[in-house]
Amino acid sequence: MSVYKREFKNGVKWCVYLVLPDGKKFRKMVGTKKEAEKVEQKLRSEMVSDKWNLPESQDILFSRLTEEYLEYTKANNASSTSKIKKYRIEAHLVPYFGDKLISRITHQMVDNYKTARLKEGASPKTVNHELTSLSHMFTMSVRWEYIDKNVVSSVERFKCPQKARRVLNQEEINLLLEFASGSHIFPIVMTALHTGLRKSELFNLKWSDVDFNQQTVTVQAKDDWHTKNYKSRVLQMTPVLYRTFMKHKSEQSAIGNQSEYVFTYNGQRIRCGIDDSLETALKKAGLKGVTLHTLRHTFASQLVMAGVPLKDVQELMGHRSFETTLQYVHLSAEHVKRQVLRLPFANG
Repeated sequence: MSVYKREFKNGVKWCVYLVLPDGKKFRKMVGTKKEAEKVEQKLRSEMVSDKWNLPESQDILFSRLTEEYLEYTKANNASSTSKIKKYRIEAHLVPYFGDKLISRITHQMVDNYKTARLKEGASPKTVNHELTSLSHMFTMSVRWEYIDKNVVSSVERFKCPQKARRVLNQEEINLLLEFASGSHIFPIVMTALHTGLRKSELFNLKWSDVDFNQQTVTVQAKDDWHTKNYKSRVLQMTPVLYRTFMKHKSEQSAIGNQSEYVFTYNGQRIRCGIDDSLETALKKAGLKGVTLHTLRHTFASQLVMAGVPLKDVQELMGHRSFETTLQYVHLSAEHVKRQVLRLPFANG
C-alpha cells in the first residue's frame, strides 16, 4: 500500500494504491495528501479486521492518459521529439482510443486501428511510428501502475522496405557550396558538412560554444534546450570550418550583429530552419532529394568511407546507441573490400 503524488496541468492529485490479497489492484485519486492518508488509514484498519469495504477503483481514460503522457514527454524528450509525439497522439490516437478506458483496450482493438489507418491512406511506416508512440504510452501506464501489461508491445508492425539514405558525393558537395556561397545559409551548410550537427544543434549553437584557440565546437545544453541524448560532445574544427567561422564572425561584427547565436538572418536568431533558402540553392545546383539532415548523413558516410572506426563515428554523431551507427556499416564493408586495390602489384 502506498500514497504518492501525481502532477497534472490543472494541479496536483494524491493517489492511494493497494494490491488486494486476490491480486487485484485498487487505486483511488483524491485532492490532498491528507485525504489520501485518511483513505490509506481506513484501508489498513479494514485489512487488520479482514473486512474490506473498498470504493470502486478509478480507471483512466485514454484521453486522460494522453494528458499525463504529453506532460512526461515535454519534460523528458527533446522539444522536436515531443512535438512529433504530440501530433501523432492527438491527431490519430486520441480520436480512435480517447473515450476508452485503457484497461479495456485490447490487442484486437489495436489491430483494428492499424487497418483503419491504412484505409485512411496512411503509409505502413507512418502507422508503425504511431504504434511505437502508443506502445510507449502503455509502457508508461504499466510503470505508473494503471495497468498490468502493455498489450501493444506484441502487436505486429508492418514490414517496410528500407530506402537508401541520400548522401552527397564530392561533386554534389562542391555544387551545393558553389550555389550557397554568398547566402546566409553558406556557413550553416559548411558547418553541417564538417560537423554532422543535427538541425536543432545547429540553430542552438552559440559563439560561446566555439573555441577559436582550441579550434573546437562544443555541442551542449542551454537553459531552454538540450541535446537529443542529453550529452555534450566536442568536435574538432577542420581547417576549412575554422576559416569559415573566422570569416563569419568577422562579417557579423562588421554589420553590428551582436547576437550570441552563431547563425542569424537580418540580425535575428534562426529558429525554424532554412528550408526555402536551401531549396533555392539546391535547384540552382540541380540537386534533388536533399535536406539539411542529408548533410549530417553525408558527414557520417564520408567518415566511414575514409576508414574512421564506427565507434568513433558514433561519438562524433552523438548517437546514443551503436545500433544507430550501424546503418553505415555497409559503407565500411565496401571500404575494407577496396583495400586490396592498394597492393603494389594490384594492377599487374
